[in-house]
Amino acid sequence: MRQPAQASRRPMAATDVQRAFLRLQRGVQRQLQAEVRAQVGTQSPALERYYRNYLRDLRRGYRASTYGELHTALLESDIVLIGDYHTLRQSQENARRLLERAALDARPVCLGLEMVLEDHQPHLDAYMRGDLDDDAFLEAIRYRENWNFRWWNFRPLLDTARAAGVRVVAVNAAERSAPARDARMANRILEIRRAMPDARLLVLVGDMHLAAKHLPAALDREAERLGMPAGKQLLVYQNSDDLYWDLAARGAETTTQVVRMGADRFCVVEVPPWVKLQSYLGWEQELESSEGASEGPEATCGAVVEHLVRRLSELLGLPLVDPTCEAFANFEEAFFDAVDAADLPEERAREIHLHAFANRGCFVPELGLAYLPYLSVHHAAEEAMHIVHHRTSGFHPVSGERFEDFYARILWVALGHAASKMVNPLRTASDEEAFRSFLRATTRKLHEPELAFRKLVARFVLQHKDHERARRRGGRGRLQQIYAQDLDITLEIVQALGGILGERMFAALRDGRIEREALAALVRAPRGEPSRTYFAWIDSLETN
Repeated sequence: MRQPAQASRRPMAATDVQRAFLRLQRGVQRQLQAEVRAQVGTQSPALERYYRNYLRDLRRGYRASTYGELHTALLESDIVLIGDYHTLRQSQENARRLLERAALDARPVCLGLEMVLEDHQPHLDAYMRGDLDDDAFLEAIRYRENWNFRWWNFRPLLDTARAAGVRVVAVNAAERSAPARDARMANRILEIRRAMPDARLLVLVGDMHLAAKHLPAALDREAERLGMPAGKQLLVYQNSDDLYWDLAARGAETTTQVVRMGADRFCVVEVPPWVKLQSYLGWEQELESSEGASEGPEATCGAVVEHLVRRLSELLGLPLVDPTCEAFANFEEAFFDAVDAADLPEERAREIHLHAFANRGCFVPELGLAYLPYLSVHHAAEEAMHIVHHRTSGFHPVSGERFEDFYARILWVALGHAASKMVNPLRTASDEEAFRSFLRATTRKLHEPELAFRKLVARFVLQHKDHERARRRGGRGRLQQIYAQDLDITLEIVQALGGILGERMFAALRDGRIEREALAALVRAPRGEPSRTYFAWIDSLETN
């Protein structure tokens, strides 16, 4: 039995572990930055200067704030400039939430969008009235030529505006240089303010436009030229790299989502820096695939997985295993062809297919293949840990013995989830209370098949957690019904239980309650009896 090692007489300080996590995270950042540079090449000197102005604005003092304080400042402002990282869904979602909050106020609201050229305002008006459907609207504004970022990330913003009766205006202009676009957008924004003097204007623009010398300065110059007040401005930056790393160095990245950098500026910090980069690379690869210039993101996925195999081995003090693997993503036919052509038991092949179609990553030890549903550092970290685990100890989550395989799969998932938390501590798995809340909320919904499946899984998860508590009180026996479930239900149960255990493993390691050697020992040890190992970890984490 692999008993988790508790902290020694002189336990490693939690800050030491956190520094190790930061080194791992910065390594991922550098890996993805290299991928991005390979995609975009060298920027022009003018754009470099523009970018430096933006970075300087974010390298200022700050204090932890809250969404409540941000919302109060929003309601005290006339023009709210919201920075957008165009390929990152969370950027557009946060803008949508701010719009939703502004629309609750009695003051009229107007939404300005960089994604539409001002010449296409008539088409935008027609779309908001419902006279154009999505396809006709995108064709009319030449979306592919002029913007071409993921439409489904921006559409909810327009849906929210329509539902709230918010006027939506185009603020972009076909100017070649960023400063020229700032000047044109400033003119357009003030035209709207003159036409709608009582309205509060929220404007979603590329994040670099928010630098003090850029769009805010252009607004002040244009207001002076027009002889009108510019109005009170509020700048809402999003996901600054420097701010994230500073928060992480203080151990505050998981507890601080909003910071205030001055009377008129905030920054929302909801994702780590490399999530922005992976969103950009995923978008680039989508474009290349649609144009027939690429076969998919497998090269980038493979490079990230291999990088993480090396770094996770280093973090845990393990000998480096062979990091190479063939990586696939996005339902690539070649992956399924390889699985179907292999001499795998029918149930094992089905398990691999179920993982893929549930948008889960999957490392197939029998074939040395890694599958990621899309370019995601979370999934890459999970499968990198699975590669380390298997190639260090020979561990395999499936042996054919249903009871022990149940717990082997949980340990497999838990180690993968813990590794993904080392890379992104903001990632979370549903805990026991989340499953109880879900069941309470769906008690009266009896005739929805998808809910019925999820409710069954939730009941089994909670039944198992109750069994763990009874076992610690001296109870014995097995939960025969859980172990006898069909594979699709079993995989969902072990995914949930593995996520809960992985969260606790990571938290104990981060807080210094267990040493890195505890996880390293689990990775090194042969499979043995996974059920005994699982309960040993559960019992140890209860007492630490």
